[in-house]
Amino acid sequence: MRQRKTSWMLVLLTCSIALLLSACSSEEEAAGDDCVDDKQFFQKEVWSSFMSTRCVSCHTPGGVADKTNLVLQPATQTGFLDANMTKLRDVAALEREGTSILLLKPTEKVPHEGAKVFEEGSKEYVALQEMISRFKQPVSCGEESTRDEHFDGVTLLDPNETFRKATLNIAGRLPTASEDFAIATGGEEALDQQLDLLLREEAFYARLELIFNDMFLTDRYLGRNEAIDLLDTDYYPDARWHIDDDDENPKDYSNVNAEFLEGARMYTNDSMARENLKLASYIVRNDRPFTEIVTADYMVMNPYTARAYGVSDIDFENSLDQNEWKEGRVPGIPHAGVLSSAMWLNRFPTTATNRNRHRSRMVYWFFLATDVMKLAERPLDPTNITSFNPTRENPNCNVCHNVIDPLAGTLLNWNEEGSYAPPEDGWFTNMLPPGLDAVEMPYNGAQEYAAAQWLGQQIAVDRRFATSMVHHMYRGLTGQEPLLFPTNTDSPTYQEEVLQYEVQDQVFDEIAQSFIDSDYNLRTVFKELMKSKYFRVKNVVDPERAPVVAELGMGRMLTPELLDEKVKAVTGLYWDDNNGDHFLLDGGEYRLLYGGIDSDDVTVRMTDPNGIMAGIQMRMANEMACRITARDFTQKPQDRRLFPHVDVETAPMDEAGFPDIDGENAVRKNIAHLHYHILGERLETNDEEVTRTFNLYLETLQEGRLKMNADELDGGLRCRAETDYEGVELPEEQRITRDDTYTIRAWMAVVTYLLADYKFLYE
Repeated sequence: MRQRKTSWMLVLLTCSIALLLSACSSEEEAAGDDCVDDKQFFQKEVWSSFMSTRCVSCHTPGGVADKTNLVLQPATQTGFLDANMTKLRDVAALEREGTSILLLKPTEKVPHEGAKVFEEGSKEYVALQEMISRFKQPVSCGEESTRDEHFDGVTLLDPNETFRKATLNIAGRLPTASEDFAIATGGEEALDQQLDLLLREEAFYARLELIFNDMFLTDRYLGRNEAIDLLDTDYYPDARWHIDDDDENPKDYSNVNAEFLEGARMYTNDSMARENLKLASYIVRNDRPFTEIVTADYMVMNPYTARAYGVSDIDFENSLDQNEWKEGRVPGIPHAGVLSSAMWLNRFPTTATNRNRHRSRMVYWFFLATDVMKLAERPLDPTNITSFNPTRENPNCNVCHNVIDPLAGTLLNWNEEGSYAPPEDGWFTNMLPPGLDAVEMPYNGAQEYAAAQWLGQQIAVDRRFATSMVHHMYRGLTGQEPLLFPTNTDSPTYQEEVLQYEVQDQVFDEIAQSFIDSDYNLRTVFKELMKSKYFRVKNVVDPERAPVVAELGMGRMLTPELLDEKVKAVTGLYWDDNNGDHFLLDGGEYRLLYGGIDSDDVTVRMTDPNGIMAGIQMRMANEMACRITARDFTQKPQDRRLFPHVDVETAPMDEAGFPDIDGENAVRKNIAHLHYHILGERLETNDEEVTRTFNLYLETLQEGRLKMNADELDGGLRCRAETDYEGVELPEEQRITRDDTYTIRAWMAVVTYLLADYKFLYE
C-alpha cells in the first residue's frame, strides 16, 4: 500500500514538472521572435489592415458616427493608436447574448447605419474576434523597445558640429571663433545659449519667411502689379493710389518724381505680396504668441501698403522705408491674421460652387496638422452617389465634407476676390452650419460677421495647431516629411516602421508641449528641433540600423537658397554674375533647375538630384574655385579663409623635385583646415581623407610642372586676383596674375574637389 502511494506521488510530481516545463516553454515562445503582443496585433491586423480605412471614415470626430460609443482618433492625433485601442477595448465589452457588439454591428447582425462592412468569417471578422479575445486574455512579449534603443548605432553631431549646421541653416554663416570656444568649453548648456542668440539674428527672420513662403506661396505675386491687381477697389478704394491708368479719378502726380513713382509701384506690390510672411516674422520678432498668425486683429503694414490700404494713423519713422513694418487696421475689416488677408485668400481661391472648401482644406493643412485628402483614401464609385445632397448624405462624400464644410462656413464673409463682403442671404443652408469639428459657431449677428475671428480663436486653443507648427518647421529645417503611420502590413519591416513613427510622434509631441508652455514662442520649436536627434544625426555606424533610422533628418540636398548662402559663408563670395544676380536664386538661371520653386507653376521643391543638378554643382565648384583661390592668397595669412598655413611658394617638393618635409607638413595642415572650413570635418594631418586630398594636390602639381617644363603651359593665370573680396581693385604689387610654380592651380583643384563634395552640397 505504501509502495502504491509513493508511485502515485511520483506520478504527480512528474506531471507537475511537465506542466511547469510546458508553462516555461510557452513563456519562452511568447517572448521569442514570433511573439505578437496586443498592441502589435492591433496595429497590424486591425488598424492598418482595415479599421484605418473602413471604420474611421464614419467613426471619427465630425463623422456621421461621432455620436456613437466608438469614436476613433485620426492619425494626426498624437497617441492615436493607444487611444483607439483603449476605445476599442471599452466598446468590445458591450455584448448581446454573449457576442461583442464589435462583431454584430459590422456584419449587420444588429442594425448598423453604416450597412454591412464585412462578412462573418472574413479576414476582418477573424482579426476582430482575435482582438476581443486578447482584450480578455492579454498577450505580452516582454519589454518594449525604448526610444534610446531606437537610436542605437547612430552617431550624433557634437555641440560644436550642431551649432555649425544650425548657423548655416538659420543664418547662412559659419560660427565665430568666440562661439566655437564657448560651446567647446560649455557643452550642451552653451549650445542652448548660443542657439537662443542665433534665433534673434536678422538672418533668422529671412529664413523664417522663406519657410513660410514654401507654405503660403504668396511670392507668386512678386513683381509688376500682381499683388495690387488682386485688390478689388470697391472694397479697397485707395489700393491703386499710384496707378493713374487704372483709376477712374486719377490723382495728380505731375509733381512726383517718375523714378520715385516707379519705385513706389514696386515697393507697394511686393510688400503686399509678402505681408503674410512679414506677419509671421513680426510675431516672432516681437515675442508674441504665434497663435496670432490666425488671431491677430491687425495687419502688418509698411509705409507703402498703409498708403495703399488707406490707413493713415500709423506713425512711421521713415515714410520711404519699405522694411519698417508696424501694426495697422483697415477700417471695417474684422482682421484674423492670415485668415482675413486678401493675399492669402487669393492664393487659395474659391468659386461659387467650391464655397470655401479649398480654403478650408488649406486651413486644416497649415494650422491643424490634418490632410483632409487622406481622410478617405479609397476608390470612389460614382454610381453609389444617388442622393440629392451627397456632400451631406452620402458616406462616400461626407467623410470629408463633414470635416471641411463647417470650417468653410466660417469664411463666409470673404468673397472670391478675397475681399470682406458678408453675403446678404447668409451662408448656404444646404451645407453644414459653420463651425470646427464638433463645435458649431454661435449664431448671432455679431458673431456671424466676425466668423473668421471665431475660427482663429478655435484654432489657437486646439493642440493640433502646436503639432502643425512642429511639422512645418521640421520640413523647413530638414527637408524631410514627418512620418505617417505605416499601412503596408505586408512590409517585412512593418513593426520597425511603426516604431519609427511612434518615436518621432512622441518627440514631436514633446516639442509641441514645450511650444505651448513657452506661450507659443516659435523660437522654441526651432531650438528644440535643432537639439533633437532628427537634426543632429551624423552617421549610422551599424549598416543594419540604416533602414530603421531612415526617417532621421540627414542627407538633405541643400535648396538653392541654402546653398547660395553656404557658398558665401565658406568662400566669402556669392556665386553670381558680378552684377548682384545670384545664379542659384535667379529664375532665369539655375533656381528652378536646381530644384527650387517659383511659388506659381513650380510649388514643390525637388529633393532627388538629377544629371542637370550634378552639372550645376560641378560648375559652381569650378567657378568658385577659380574666383577665390588666387584672391585668398592676396590677403595676409591671418586674414585668409582658405590658406592660412601656406603661401604661394609652399610646396611638398622643391624646384628640382626633391621632397620637402616642411612643405608637405604645411600643405597637409592646410588641407586639414580646408576639410574643416568647407566640410566641417575635424581631421588629423595623417587622416586618410587628408591623404586622399593631398594626393590630388600632389598629382595636379606634378602634372602641371611637367607640362610647364615641356613648354606646354606657362605661368599665365586665367583665374587672376585683381580685386579683393569687396570688389575693390588691388594695388599692382598685391595682384596675382601668374602662377609660375603651379601651386595656385593645384590648390584650385583641391577647392573644386571639396566644393563638389557630398558633405558640402548636403546637410
